Order: sequence, then structure tokens, then C-alpha cells
Amino acid sequence: MKSILPYFTAFMMMATVSAFAPVTPQSFRSTTQPTIPSSNYYTPAALQHQRKSVANIQTMGLFGLGAPEIAIILVAAAFVLGPQKLAELGKDAGKIAGELKEVPKEFQKGLQEGEANANKLKQAPPASMDVETVEEKQKSE
Repeated sequence: MKSILPYFTAFMMMATVSAFAPVTPQSFRSTTQPTIPSSNYYTPAALQHQRKSVANIQTMGLFGLGAPEIAIILVAAAFVLGPQKLAELGKDAGKIAGELKEVPKEFQKGLQEGEANANKLKQAPPASMDVETVEEKQKSE
């Protein structure tokens, strides 16, 4: 019975090995002590051999395009549109930028108006008064 044990152990180890992990002869050498699998034991072979990036941080621009690709697209668009259309687009972009500067000011103005309306509601008479009386007081203010 002692002579069958190494073969049975090897068979059981082969049966439990994943399809993605390589089987090495080193894992069958010791029948008394099981080997500890490496850290890449359970990762697929295709993922183990991927090329590592040279750069520490990879940055992407717009829609996965880098700065050189975006620059080429903009130059091509400038050739297609022509100088007159580019001038019109520049003017329109300037107008839009000016309008966008006003957005925070309008937002602050809306917040102040909402706060003033909330303060008026706090100072409003109790709900037991008639609706007509409340409307008359609001008209007189």
C-alpha cells in the first residue's frame, strides 16, 4: 500500500489543477510535504505574460485619446472648415464663455431670492386665518 501512495497523491494533484495554471514537475517532487503555489497560480496564462507599462501613470485625454491624437483631429478639422468658419466658431465660443461667467452670479441671485421667500413664509400668519385674509395682506405688502 505504501508504494501506491505517491502515485495516488500525484493523480489527486493533477485532478485539482486548474486549466489555466501550468503543471510543473517541481510540484510533484515531494510526496510528504505539499508545495505552496506561487502568487500567479490561479491567474490565467494570458494575464501572466502581459507587458508592463514603462510610464508610472498613464493619462488619457478625451474618450481615451491622448494629446497628440486630439491635436491631429483639431488640425484636420481646421483644414476642413477653413478660416472664415473658424473665425465664426471662435466668436461663438467667446460669447458662450461670457455667458457661462454669468451663471454663478445668477445662481447666487436665485439663492438669495429663495432665502428671502423662506423668511417671508416664516413670518407669515398662522394657518388658522382665512385664505382671503392672507391674500389681502400679501397684496397690501
